[in-house]
Amino acid sequence: MYTKRALLVLATLLLSFASHGGEFDQGSGEFDTPQTPRYSEADLQKKIENEMAIACSGNLCKVVGQDNQGSGWTVQFQVGYGNSYNNGGGGDTIYIGGNNSNNNNNAYANVTVTYKNFKCHSNLLVTPAVYRFVNTYLYNMVNSDGSVKRNFSPADQTVILFYTTMLNKVSACGMGGVGNN
Repeated sequence: MYTKRALLVLATLLLSFASHGGEFDQGSGEFDTPQTPRYSEADLQKKIENEMAIACSGNLCKVVGQDNQGSGWTVQFQVGYGNSYNNGGGGDTIYIGGNNSNNNNNAYANVTVTYKNFKCHSNLLVTPAVYRFVNTYLYNMVNSDGSVKRNFSPADQTVILFYTTMLNKVSACGMGGVGNN
């Protein structure tokens, strides 16, 4: 009788372990390796074509650009001897000692205070061929798993230098820079 009970308890325990065994089979995905997108050359060219539809207007494409706005004060001081207008003074001149004659031995001090309010849009526009060339190289500098290549070929380095030069062409947008509107 005790053996039947023991067998019944043992069978119940085995069934309960079997029914709960699948509880941890799925687990959470936090330690799973994430799936990274794999792009073929055709996929990259399609992606660039879609970007060109936005970046290009007519025969010109915006590669890099900068929009900037702000305001600020500039103060310029100038102190010296002689005629302040000959020394580049642009503000009101205060003569120190002497008189306001054309005598070149007068000490003077100029102060020019300027307030500028600026809004600047600077874009570098290139032909569609240059746009496709630069973006094809830049996309190919990234591995299919999303990491950046460790080594760049001389052609890759040339494109990086070319792109950096383009970035520098629009970096002068701002207070006192080129292209202020």
